[in-house]
Amino acid sequence: MPVETVLAELADALRTTDMIWPRHDDEDFVDWRALAWSRCRSYLPDFRDWQPMGEEERERLLDGFAPVDDTVARSLADLFLDYGDGYMTSGPMCWSPGQIGVFLADWLPRKVALDAEQRAALPEVLRRWVQYALERRAVAPEWIGPVVDAVDTFLPAFEEAFDDTAAWGPAKQIAAELAARGVDLSDSEAVEEAVRGLNAERLARYLTD
Repeated sequence: MPVETVLAELADALRTTDMIWPRHDDEDFVDWRALAWSRCRSYLPDFRDWQPMGEEERERLLDGFAPVDDTVARSLADLFLDYGDGYMTSGPMCWSPGQIGVFLADWLPRKVALDAEQRAALPEVLRRWVQYALERRAVAPEWIGPVVDAVDTFLPAFEEAFDDTAAWGPAKQIAAELAARGVDLSDSEAVEEAVRGLNAERLARYLTD
């Protein structure tokens, strides 16, 4: 394979890594990334053409997985599709042990606030979703098993990261603060008003400190 192709693939992988994994307080990663990036950044390819999944396709996949009245399972499956559609370049149903690891140990704790029901149901629903997704792709059962097993492998990392508020992204921090104040996060007007109030409070603290 030509060196230029290898460097382009490395640069693309680093760009993807920057979006999801690991946190940049890992000094070893930061040092090695800087070295690798210095060698390959001039070969960085353009972003791949990407179109978000259509609502019709999303609803079809959700309907095939869980009934409409199973709101917890469907809400979690919606998150699985958000991650798959936005970050899994091979397709939103192309789960692997590595993708399970990134999803549980980094993306979900950093991006998403789960309620108690969702958190309790997550392991079982994710196992079912992976089975469902890979069966739809006609993956052989012997290759599905290790992906399902990866859920249990990465659950301890999820539990630790999910409770580590320092690892939360800004959007999740704000959502958690609003939820703690009793704001209905499904009410866009209430959220907008609460965010304005939160920003005003932070500005006031900044000016008086």
